[in-house]
Amino acid sequence: MKISKKREAAEILKRDGLSSRIIALAEDIAQGSYKNAIEKAGQISVLVEAATFDDYWMEKSKIGIHKETYILYGLINGDLHRDRCMKFVNPRLPGEGE
Repeated sequence: MKISKKREAAEILKRDGLSSRIIALAEDIAQGSYKNAIEKAGQISVLVEAATFDDYWMEKSKIGIHKETYILYGLINGDLHRDRCMKFVNPRLPGEGE
């Protein structure tokens, strides 16, 4: 599906509809298996792309993308250990005011 069509659907859902879909999927992730988590994450990624119809939602999604990218870099560089990454939604890297 082209991004323009995803944005068109998002305009129908609006901010609250997109957020509600993502929350419902996240709640399903919490109840499910590892495979289910990846599948639902894929669905969420489509909704994040659709959210680019709105400048504010696009900015919020970019913040999340940057946060998770920073966490992955922390893992690769050894600044963040796997156990800390697994335990916290927003694990802090050394030097972040712990």
